[in-house]
Amino acid sequence: MKKPVWGLLLLLAACRPDPGPADYTDQGPVGTDTDGGTEPASQLLPGPFPYEAGQRRLMVGIFYETGRSEDVVLDNVDTNFYLYESTVYVESDPDRVEGKSADRIVQNGKPWMGFGVHWKAERNLDAWKTLHVSMKSADPAFANVKVGMSSGLAANEKGFQLAVSKYGWVNDGEWHHLAIPVADYTAAGLKLNAVSAPFTFAAEGGAAGQFLLLDNLYFTAN
Repeated sequence: MKKPVWGLLLLLAACRPDPGPADYTDQGPVGTDTDGGTEPASQLLPGPFPYEAGQRRLMVGIFYETGRSEDVVLDNVDTNFYLYESTVYVESDPDRVEGKSADRIVQNGKPWMGFGVHWKAERNLDAWKTLHVSMKSADPAFANVKVGMSSGLAANEKGFQLAVSKYGWVNDGEWHHLAIPVADYTAAGLKLNAVSAPFTFAAEGGAAGQFLLLDNLYFTAN
């Protein structure tokens, strides 16, 4: 079966020949309160599954603001957030499920779109079992969304994308809280002891201005 053009371009983007500028819109926690808990600070939503002390929860530097046990901070040197080929831009949006804002991913009118978190050194994510992310859109450009992970570096980097419709995603204008088993990525070929991109996102192209809201991105150990 012939692969769609945007799918082929995504495979190229996963190797990042021209990742575009690093972008740090709303990458970190707001203020000093990093735990939403059960009684969060004013306007700081705890999320659909609030963090509790003693839990293991990993933040990968962006799209999450509240409680966690571990994080990998984006530093624009060894850990980066790339907008592939400037196919999208990112804005803050008050319509969120956790923290003080979500991120609005806006189409630039290109034939495909994508972005991702990338590390220059491989990391072992063997302890992490589930990737969680919340999304909302009513625009047709986001009907077919893929969330991916990559392992390996440079010429050895390989990306593995999963269609999130399998995990409950529908572009119906409602928030959907997705839980993707990391085992599904390893079954596709991901080397969990050599992860170089913990989160990538891709969709077909669409009219400029079409958007998706993204929030609540983290990994759990169960």
